[in-house]
Amino acid sequence: MNSEDKSFLLDPDPLGENALPIFKPFSQLIHENLILIFSILVLLLLVGAYYFFFRRKAKEGNLDQNDERSDPYAEAINAISELQGQRPRLKPKPFIFKLSEILRIYVEKLFKFPAMELTGEEFLREVASHNFFKNRYESRLRDFVSRGDRIKYSPDTSDFQETENLLNIAIHFVNDTHTQLSEENLENSMKQKDSNEID
Repeated sequence: MNSEDKSFLLDPDPLGENALPIFKPFSQLIHENLILIFSILVLLLLVGAYYFFFRRKAKEGNLDQNDERSDPYAEAINAISELQGQRPRLKPKPFIFKLSEILRIYVEKLFKFPAMELTGEEFLREVASHNFFKNRYESRLRDFVSRGDRIKYSPDTSDFQETENLLNIAIHFVNDTHTQLSEENLENSMKQKDSNEID
């Protein structure tokens, strides 16, 4: 091989030619692995949706189990007893606020409507539209709400007798609704049993 054939070795600019890149650009990597990236994203979305859905279902199941285990009647009676037994006794305004809250929580848990979020008038409208309350407790609850609101929002101080009257209305309401519902449930279970025997 003569020196003319080896002239490339004497080239003054050996880096003039384009060298092969060691690293690929990011866009090229994404383009080459588009299917893999898309598959991973879809898988992550499916896992996230599955986790969210079943986590939510489990949470709802726990809430339902807690609702079934809790007895609104027993909770209301216990809360009223605690309120009565508080020493020193609360002043009329906070006492009626607490008593109203106990009654609303009882109604909310028992009849599944948002009693705590409603104003007095909205609460009474909701009660009036419910089959269980029609021609039964409307006037008593209306009396409780109006007298309670008078105590809660009036600048006048109320006497002990008025709070006692409202307390008695609340206790009677909780006891009576519990009795009525128990009787209705018993009647329904008897009817169900009779219809099963006929079938």
